[in-house]
Amino acid sequence: MRPPDDDEPQDWWIASTAIPLAAATTGPLANLMSIVALVIPWRNNIVWDQDQGDATPVEVGYKDPTWCISLNAISLACGLIGNIFLLCNFTRVVRYIVALPVSIVLWLLSTAILIGLTASMSIYESPTPPHQTYSEAYWSAVISAVLYFLLSIMLMVNMLGYFLGHYPQNFVLTDDQRTLILQTVGFIVWLAIGGAIFSQVIDISYADAVYFSNVTILTLGFGDITSPDPVARGLIFPYAVIGMIMLGLVVSSIHRFAQEISRDTVMMNHIERKRKAVVRRSESDSSDDTKLAYQQRHSRRRPTVSTITNPFTRTTRSSHSRLLMMREEKSRFNAMRAIQNETARWRRWTSLVISIAVFAIVWTCGALVFWALEDDMTYFSALYFGFCCLLTIGYGDIAPTTNAARPFFIVWSLLAIPTMTILISKMSDTLVRLYKRATSVLATWTFLPQEGQWSDIFKRFPRIGMAVLHTATNKRPHQAHPEAAELEKGALHQPKSTPNENKRLSLEDFAKDPAPSPSELAQQLAQAIQQTIKDALAGEAKEYSYEEWVGFTRLIRFTHPQTKGVDGASGMVLDEDEYGVLNWDWIGESSPLLAEKTEPEWVLDRLCESLVRYVAMKRAEGNGVDMKG
Repeated sequence: MRPPDDDEPQDWWIASTAIPLAAATTGPLANLMSIVALVIPWRNNIVWDQDQGDATPVEVGYKDPTWCISLNAISLACGLIGNIFLLCNFTRVVRYIVALPVSIVLWLLSTAILIGLTASMSIYESPTPPHQTYSEAYWSAVISAVLYFLLSIMLMVNMLGYFLGHYPQNFVLTDDQRTLILQTVGFIVWLAIGGAIFSQVIDISYADAVYFSNVTILTLGFGDITSPDPVARGLIFPYAVIGMIMLGLVVSSIHRFAQEISRDTVMMNHIERKRKAVVRRSESDSSDDTKLAYQQRHSRRRPTVSTITNPFTRTTRSSHSRLLMMREEKSRFNAMRAIQNETARWRRWTSLVISIAVFAIVWTCGALVFWALEDDMTYFSALYFGFCCLLTIGYGDIAPTTNAARPFFIVWSLLAIPTMTILISKMSDTLVRLYKRATSVLATWTFLPQEGQWSDIFKRFPRIGMAVLHTATNKRPHQAHPEAAELEKGALHQPKSTPNENKRLSLEDFAKDPAPSPSELAQQLAQAIQQTIKDALAGEAKEYSYEEWVGFTRLIRFTHPQTKGVDGASGMVLDEDEYGVLNWDWIGESSPLLAEKTEPEWVLDRLCESLVRYVAMKRAEGNGVDMKG
């Protein structure tokens, strides 16, 4: 068994993180079902109301045996204490090796008590049909027992992973995950409060009041239970608004958690597998000389400045050899970029397929249960009902009516609605993106062309341009196409001159002029910092081209100390990875493209470090800092 904190590798991610998080968010729901099972009787008498013309049956509960109520209260207490110990474990108030076994034992005890109660009730005190039936509280106890049992098994899997040494004895959760737990607890408490309030003002049972609160917050509006009293209608205003906000926060946290799984676990593992495969292929295909050069360049021993493979320092190396080296590095850069793009596509489509599969399971299996629990519902009607609930349509033509279907609906809906939300998000990330791109391309080439777009085509195909020119001038002599008029002026054969435009340097330009003057580099460094700040604040993760990376790298490396392994400004011995910029490989483990930050954020950090080194070097020289360059 491992100590609470260690640096050894951790695996079994699902057992170490997903399972405890699922247990902490589902435990309060099991507690709510236990509360419903305690506060109302488990059996109802069916009474026919003769005041209405159709003689509507009305269910009236009658008292349960004392032993049933007592054991039911003990089961609820065990479930609540077990949930509290689990939450204390997350906050490290109680040790893992103490809190988790206590939660498992208490939840298993609650399960055993509820199973014993339901079995004993059906044997010794079962209702007599057709004038008696089990109430919603009885079926809430059954659901609560199932939830407690499943949660106990999940925590046992977590304990097994700890005993086998796959992770230390703590729950390493992010702030978003802790927030999700608190939001879920708050939402369940809000449902319980709504049940207590509306059971009094509408004069319905606590189980029906919880069901009414759930339908209200989910904006389903079946209409099977309404609030005729003005006081109840007035209370719905604040209750529904606050509940919707709390539900939105829970769904948002679940969505972020799903994105975190996709990005940090699935996507990074996929990139790592692809990267290792590319490295193996490149090493097997490369010559012995290339392997030797690569090993020397990326060895753990820090090379001296004169032997560093740096295409931006003035050496006796010819521009042709620098260009060859840049092209070799660009091929590795393109390989890593291809891995990123392929992984991004794989992640989007894989997430969409998984979301569709989960949605289909929740939808079809939920319909199967509703079909079994409702007397007059076909399976197709159950599918229709489940679909309307998942999309929060709520026509009200079909609603759960039996005492077993309503408690199940509460649990099912709270699990299904986030599933539908995540599916819509994944669809917008893939299908909607493809649709927007297709409509943008169609609009660009038809109704909303970009400036100069047709001019480029006319320049590439002069005959087509001249034909468009003659057609436009013949048909509309006073409203000729502006780009056709450009052709008429002779712009077809004369490229536009933009002397003030900043020209993007090519690899040949970098190879010919590898090291501008320090003042020029300092000015370019300030401009690059300004540009990367804009890119970092743009909202979308910008990806730089290799030529842009070469320019950034030159600005980062030109402030390196010129002494062998020693910082000239501070006299401090430099390690190879102190600044993270001395020597990296584009498809290596230290590649900037594998950083957790976005590319603008990573480059901005390195550029600022370069600026700090430049100022320190100037101060050490005793000349001050000329900010005007």
